[in-house]
Amino acid sequence: MTNRGRRNWAALAGLGLGCLGLIGYFVVVFFFAARLPEVRNTAAPNWVLIGVGLALSAVGVARTVARPMEYTGRRAALALAVSNVVLAGAFGWVLYGVPVVPAATGPNLGAPAPDFALMDQNGRSVRLADFRGAPLLLVFYRGHW
Repeated sequence: MTNRGRRNWAALAGLGLGCLGLIGYFVVVFFFAARLPEVRNTAAPNWVLIGVGLALSAVGVARTVARPMEYTGRRAALALAVSNVVLAGAFGWVLYGVPVVPAATGPNLGAPAPDFALMDQNGRSVRLADFRGAPLLLVFYRGHW
């Protein structure tokens, strides 16, 4: 390992922990979310890893400021720290910014469904009003999971 590599260990380790926290979240969600659905909404362990990684990146940058004359890897440490901050911001955006769905208004609970017409399996038009007074089960799917 070169002197620059030895001196940038904190910034490099910080970026590594940040990546581990980010990638670890998606690995856990993809493989264990079916058995542990609360895992998807709980990213606290991952944020701890990312936070420790950001702290190590800050240490790496602080080392470059403390010894400017003898330390030649200033740009590398700063680039690693900035990359770590960008990854942490992207992770936060993916978790908390992307899934935000605007509120949608709909009918009140217990209100009768408005009349609509759809085609049945034989191509005939069937209206909801055709079933008034008879038991009927309507199932509405969200359209995505």
